[in-house]
Amino acid sequence: MATTHVKQDIQSTLVDEKTTSYPAGGRRFDLIVSLLSLWILAGLYLDGSAHHHIPDLIETFFTPWHAVLYSGFAASSGLLLMTQWRNVSKGYRWTHSLPKGYMASLAGAVIFMFSGGADFLWHTAFGFEVGLEALVSPSHLALAVGGVLMISGPLRATLYRSTQQAVKGWHELLPAVLSLLGILSVLTFFNGDFAIITYPNFMVIRPAGTDTFFYDIHALASVLIPSALLMGVILFALRHWILPPGSLTLLIVGNGLLMSWFHLKEVYLYPQILIAMVLAGLAADVLYRLLKLSTVRVQALRLFAFAVPAMLFALFFVILITTVGIWWSVHLWTGAVFLSGVLGLLLSFLTHPLGDSSAPSF
Repeated sequence: MATTHVKQDIQSTLVDEKTTSYPAGGRRFDLIVSLLSLWILAGLYLDGSAHHHIPDLIETFFTPWHAVLYSGFAASSGLLLMTQWRNVSKGYRWTHSLPKGYMASLAGAVIFMFSGGADFLWHTAFGFEVGLEALVSPSHLALAVGGVLMISGPLRATLYRSTQQAVKGWHELLPAVLSLLGILSVLTFFNGDFAIITYPNFMVIRPAGTDTFFYDIHALASVLIPSALLMGVILFALRHWILPPGSLTLLIVGNGLLMSWFHLKEVYLYPQILIAMVLAGLAADVLYRLLKLSTVRVQALRLFAFAVPAMLFALFFVILITTVGIWWSVHLWTGAVFLSGVLGLLLSFLTHPLGDSSAPSF
């Protein structure tokens, strides 16, 4: 009789735990989700490249690049739904039926699904966007919100685990780094017309007329906005983890290659800018290891935050100057490089305030 009561108490305890806790996730699940997220990312950049290069040929919603984008969405959301159904059948509440960090991804899938339908209706009512219109279309921005929520699942899951245990090395951090690459690439995609590094032709070919004031403003913004996005993502990661070797190269070069694909017609005549991306990524990784950033080396972190964007854009300008030349004066391009570094430095005060002791150390 006592044994029966004990079994009932154990079963009751297990049921209570399942109604309040989350099922265990793990690196394998994170890695699968992050790889499926790259599928979505490939579809996004295929679609963007088509809008950018052949806008006159897009006359229907049902395109090959939409097929890649929405099949990636179907695969990713299908995995989330199957995992949820399996865990609900095991007794977990539906609001706690995915590993910690992934319920927001499921919400993102719902947003993405309805935004896809809204995008179809938007195209039917107003036609297809051209140029900057495609980046600020409400239905496209809603798709971006849903997509970021979906692909950031591995990042949130790894953040949760890192509060419970030490998380470091490629074995533990690969899904999170891929998730960061996806988030960064969505952000740069929707700011693609403000990225001078993928518009080298703009620097080489002087605009018509003598007054270049507004061209100068746009070019400067196209240095500062990518600097803010890149360093925001990198500094966020440095606040939580010791990144494995090569992480910064993957983020900088991976995102740079995607953006170059997006703007291929502007980049293909000046492939030397890819050298700038690779060198900047490698230099960032080397500097990160040399400085041994930690909570007691805050000044080293400030130097790193200044140096990474400054190196990227200094390499970009110097390589163009030495190969084909640019129309910007030395005052403009050196000032732009300096301001990109200052922006990274200021962002470091937001992610790593004075007196903060939460960042990891080597």
